[in-house]
Amino acid sequence: MPKGHRTGGLLLAASLLSCQSVGGNLLPGETAIYECPSASPVEESVFLIGDAGAPELPKDETSAELVDPVLQSLHRDVLREIEKIGPDRVTTVFLGDNVYPKGLVPPGEKDRRRGERVLEAQIRAAMPGQAIFLAGNHDWEIEGPQGWEHVTAQREFLANQGPRVSMLPPGGCAGPFRRDFGSHLRFVFLDPIGWQHTLISPTHHKEVCPHPEPASVVFSLADEFDHPEGRHVVLALHHPLVTAGPHGGNFTWKQHVFPLTDFVPWLWLPLPGLGSIYPISRQLGVTSTDTSSGPYRGVIRGIYRASRPRVPILVAAGHEHSLQVHRDLVGLTYAVSGAGSSKKANRVEPSATALMEKAVPGYMRLDTRHDGSLELEVIEVTSTNEASSIFTQCIAEGPASAKRP
Repeated sequence: MPKGHRTGGLLLAASLLSCQSVGGNLLPGETAIYECPSASPVEESVFLIGDAGAPELPKDETSAELVDPVLQSLHRDVLREIEKIGPDRVTTVFLGDNVYPKGLVPPGEKDRRRGERVLEAQIRAAMPGQAIFLAGNHDWEIEGPQGWEHVTAQREFLANQGPRVSMLPPGGCAGPFRRDFGSHLRFVFLDPIGWQHTLISPTHHKEVCPHPEPASVVFSLADEFDHPEGRHVVLALHHPLVTAGPHGGNFTWKQHVFPLTDFVPWLWLPLPGLGSIYPISRQLGVTSTDTSSGPYRGVIRGIYRASRPRVPILVAAGHEHSLQVHRDLVGLTYAVSGAGSSKKANRVEPSATALMEKAVPGYMRLDTRHDGSLELEVIEVTSTNEASSIFTQCIAEGPASAKRP
């Protein structure tokens, strides 16, 4: 595994992300479209939605009605795609933070039923297609002392929801875990917190996980990227590698003077000086959920070391409560789709790497066509509860051996 082969281009890009513009930001009301020129029919559709763990639920606990506007719109789009290509070719990937605030508690504990209803609503939105769930930091009890118990409780619950529902990597495990879609697409699923947890509690991982040590996670990830077998490879995880949101250390004067607006949008209480403690501490890596923290940076470095040119072709993540698409200096595309809970939509700031960024509820759809072309569409859920396409990006114009746009 030659070191230079892995680190050269991507690590250089990682160090230069903020230094050069690679695309324009959307203006208010603007729709950007860069569709693939292919006329080939769609082979597989994968919906990407993260942080959907705080949906509106029906008051009647026995009701199976979908009332949340984002999940309603997602379900309508899933059904439309199923009409075209069939349920076995339509999948929804939930990119973590599937149950707020602290994941699914074990059976018998308070709020267990509420957590089950939250997961059931997301499953209904994806049916009769397939549903894949990733774990996020909230599913790990915000990395609390009961995190392992909560994430394994979610794994066990989802395992009992039928053959069309799965949790990848299996709850608690780091991965990587592979899933192929059609003839041209491969997803590699990774859980960064599970990766870090291999250091904290290796005994748990040795009992249930195929890669129980940090080094084996990196080597296995590198092996996945080394052998794409002619497929476009998408890395899916909860934590983004690139983001224009708060988790990326993006703060303005507003957060220094009015820091409470990040928590309560209408709370414009001026705290000059004192208010700067909040953004500065986050930029210094005090919060483990931010890209500036040591553990988070370690995960990013590990992923870049395992990567090689053109593999992966796309990194899909949630975590930020917004919709973002970025492209770095070597052409790697990053999709941040964490706006699955309408009431949690958060701010984004201007970014040199952003092709689009918008703080609105919604999700994304990744289509692969029979000729191998790959296209990403960003879908906003409007105030009238309708799905509206706001951005389209051609990720690849043909099979994995072809040149990227």
